[in-house]
Amino acid sequence: MPIYKNGKPVTASDGSVMHCHGAGILEYGGYYYLFGEDRRDRRRVSCYRSKDLVNWEFRNICLSLDSETKRHYVRTDLRLAPKNSGPMTPEEAAAISLQPIGHRGANIERPKVLYCEATGKFVMWMHFENGRDYNAARCAVAVCDTVDGDYVYMGSFNPVGNMSRDCTLYKDDDGTAYFISSARDNADMMIYRLSEDYLTVAEHVKTLWPGQFREAPVLFKENGKYYMLTSRCTGWSPNQSGWAEADAIDGHWSSIRPFGNETTFNTQPTAVVKVGDVWLYIGDRWDPSDYLNSTMVYLPINLENGCSIDWASEVNIDGGKITTFAGDIGELRIMLPGCTDYLGGDGYNVFTKKLAYANTGLLWLVEEKSGCVVLRHKDSGRCLSSEGVLDEYKDGDDRLLWELRDADEGKLFINRRTGKSLLAFGRRVILTDGDDRHFGGYTFVKNY
Repeated sequence: MPIYKNGKPVTASDGSVMHCHGAGILEYGGYYYLFGEDRRDRRRVSCYRSKDLVNWEFRNICLSLDSETKRHYVRTDLRLAPKNSGPMTPEEAAAISLQPIGHRGANIERPKVLYCEATGKFVMWMHFENGRDYNAARCAVAVCDTVDGDYVYMGSFNPVGNMSRDCTLYKDDDGTAYFISSARDNADMMIYRLSEDYLTVAEHVKTLWPGQFREAPVLFKENGKYYMLTSRCTGWSPNQSGWAEADAIDGHWSSIRPFGNETTFNTQPTAVVKVGDVWLYIGDRWDPSDYLNSTMVYLPINLENGCSIDWASEVNIDGGKITTFAGDIGELRIMLPGCTDYLGGDGYNVFTKKLAYANTGLLWLVEEKSGCVVLRHKDSGRCLSSEGVLDEYKDGDDRLLWELRDADEGKLFINRRTGKSLLAFGRRVILTDGDDRHFGGYTFVKNY
């Protein structure tokens, strides 16, 4: 039975862990082909295929820093790697928000592939950066005669002179292809119609939600209506994604409505795929502290009343049907207000740390006690006290009892003994009383 466990590393048929992030899916020849980022060494785009979206077979590194290049578009830049390029230093990697896992050269993100019936070729579009910073903001194109072969790199450029970052591809029912990407430092979302061979931009069709700063676009169509998913711009940290709809791709688009929960279940949109009668949402679960630990999440989309998803820890894809298992959600990650740090512990002391999904030291168990809750640290089993340390819980110890109150920006943790709210400052956990700068306490985030 093909069961996908959400947020867990996936092992391919050869025993290796899959690295295929920011991915797109192409259905071709009875297979699902997954194309995604692979930043190890000189790799850039990897390809896997599957019959059921669960069991994957590695096929090829379709694009690397050593790929063949061929100019096609006017003034495209064919440079993929500088001469004598070697491993990035930690400083170089930090400049583009990466761990030092790759070699100097082009940084490729969100590769998507379409099959062009007019030419019989497979065309890949992607987000290109120069590998030193995020100032290039260009798209790039590659092409191949076979779906999982060695793609020929045809250069990077700014579409119609615009910046281009997070992107996706969409093919309409009539075969017309569109490229959608964030522009103007992510402030605007652009829709471009591609040429008949899918290799160039034919025209700029639409500017969506100017000045609203969206990224991670995904586009699909159901019953004649177009749906677009996008996230807000918060770097590697998850946020509340949104959805919008339109009756025509170049027509009026609705305003953006919430999609998923406050962190889109700790994911960012990357693709959708139709399974039977159901659209399956695929989201990246980025790990800000370890890019290679990033995983994917599958969730069926409900279109009965708008566009929504519910959490499931497991997704069963069997014979074109999808069933889900919600799982036991008893662990929490506590995000600090106004930043991307989370509350963690080392067994005795409490501290704040950047989110790492593999770090169970950032997980807390919530137990009801005497009308309040105890926050128990998963690793050590010790509980959070009002002094900002971890201690063993004893009945009646009100230093360890916290009352949860709703606030505009999440939950407020009020200590039973002190009556003061829990805040984080630097590496210390402190208590404050009526400090409006911090009111709102912690955002209460489920561990999905």
